[in-house]
Amino acid sequence: MPLHEQRFDRERLSPARQGPTDENREGDAARLVFLQEAVRETGTTLDLDDMVRRLTAVAVPGFADFASVHLYEQVAAGDEDRTRHEAMGSAVMRRVATAHHDDAGRLEELRAGRTFVYQPGTAMAAFLTNIEPVLIPRVDEEVLARLPAALDGPATRSVLRDSSVVLVPLSAHGSALGFVAFGRRPGRRAFVTADLAVCRDMADRAGLSLHNARLFSQETRTSAALQRSLLPVLPPRLPGMELAHRYHPGSRTTQVGGDWLDAIPLPGRKVGLVVGDVAGHGLHAAIAIGQLRTAVRTLALLGLPPGRLLARLGELVQRFDPSQLATFLYGVYDPIARRATFASAGHLPPLLVDPGGKSEFLDVPIGAPIGVGRVGFDTLEVSVDDGSLLVLYTDGLVESRDRDIEDGLAVLRDELTKRHSSLDEACDVLLRRQHPDGHHDDIAFLMARLSGLPRDSVATWLFTPQPEEVRLARGVVGEMLTKWGLGRLRDVTQLLAGELLTNAVRHATRPVGLRLVLTADTLLCEVSDDHPGHPVLLQPAGMDEYGRGIGLVNALATRWGCTPTPEGKTTWFEHDLPGTAHRQTAPAR
Repeated sequence: MPLHEQRFDRERLSPARQGPTDENREGDAARLVFLQEAVRETGTTLDLDDMVRRLTAVAVPGFADFASVHLYEQVAAGDEDRTRHEAMGSAVMRRVATAHHDDAGRLEELRAGRTFVYQPGTAMAAFLTNIEPVLIPRVDEEVLARLPAALDGPATRSVLRDSSVVLVPLSAHGSALGFVAFGRRPGRRAFVTADLAVCRDMADRAGLSLHNARLFSQETRTSAALQRSLLPVLPPRLPGMELAHRYHPGSRTTQVGGDWLDAIPLPGRKVGLVVGDVAGHGLHAAIAIGQLRTAVRTLALLGLPPGRLLARLGELVQRFDPSQLATFLYGVYDPIARRATFASAGHLPPLLVDPGGKSEFLDVPIGAPIGVGRVGFDTLEVSVDDGSLLVLYTDGLVESRDRDIEDGLAVLRDELTKRHSSLDEACDVLLRRQHPDGHHDDIAFLMARLSGLPRDSVATWLFTPQPEEVRLARGVVGEMLTKWGLGRLRDVTQLLAGELLTNAVRHATRPVGLRLVLTADTLLCEVSDDHPGHPVLLQPAGMDEYGRGIGLVNALATRWGCTPTPEGKTTWFEHDLPGTAHRQTAPAR
């Protein structure tokens, strides 16, 4: 809004000394009603957009004919940086709310959402710098001539001409947030200093409310960002299984909880399956589960079996956060061997349903919860028939205030022996049966339909640790890739497999294993030997004989790595198959 550049002395800005006329009493009553309503409306919401709309709406038409709220761009945008965003020293403001007591509010030029840049040295820039209220009893032609360029339009001139205008800054704790403008059209009593005093009182209170709303908005965005970071994001496809899952925090305020699930692609086409439950609720538990998730993923990618992984995880928790307690169930499914191995840290047992509908809760040895101290964990290994359904879950799924956990487990077992059109439907039906009223604690559960890899997509050989075996290995690799229709990858795969075999036979004392695994997206080549030393990527210099093989693997393979095994190690590399595209993952529902 425009600003008259004249200076007003202290007396003119002070409340007028007038007698108690009927007009004054009526004006005082209107001012009091406006102030009370403005304080009530701005003090009952923490939504910044809703608050500024209420502030303008409560002023029109009782107190003013038009009103608008302008905020600094970074305040309106929710920027946490409290410093002003300036363009070449100019103040950047956004009109965030308007109200008009006539059809003027329908004009595009006067609507909310416009951004204004006030150049330094202008009256408006001075007003924003001084943070002092201003009363313009009448907007005459001289004032109109001084309109900032951004406001100099037909609609603005039509509304402002001969109007009375009050500008009051919005600030809190010494930080400027913006300003509010009120106007009365010609024919209505002009604003007086008493109106200015009321507007200033209102702006002081509204500024604090806006500050609180801004803080709340920032905390809400932080919570939402944390929630998104903690939502399970599982791979869309994993070898030998189909997945579905649900994650429902019990807190409707933070929308994050202490339950967690995950599916981790592991070397050798294995998959790590995790479900956990941290003691407590809310943000503290959610942050703890985020830390544990990172630790579990790191340990899992080292190829640690379930029992050793939970033991190492317990050691880490004792070192970094001894007060934290959590239950975990960790399993590894091998779709080639068609076997699953589990270890439990005080968690409920997984449910396995075979293709014929027979179900059982697996008798996984239960160790102490994570955080109790240095303890060991026994494991259970089971063979899994193709088409079996595996379910991992937290206690929130099967437990409620009005039902024993044993009854919840019975419902789980009964529901999953029935046939459903899809895993997603099975998840939804199970949730409705377990918690028909929608009230529950944190819930996380994962369903995996285990199918294994086709047997003709895996080829395995053993070679004696002799240099001459390398040439033979290259030959069988080429033949298998030709059989699979992957002639374009034959030469590079033969080369890289030969390099890994050359390294292996140089140090191995027992037969060296070679395995090719074909999936819909990738070709995996593994070389296993009994030497514990891992290959290191070096930069060979000059005529160095060693170090070039891993350099070729690093340059020509899509991915490569080395995983420790009980017998030694497995060095592997992968090629993405030509023409395949990896789909993006999506957060849990």
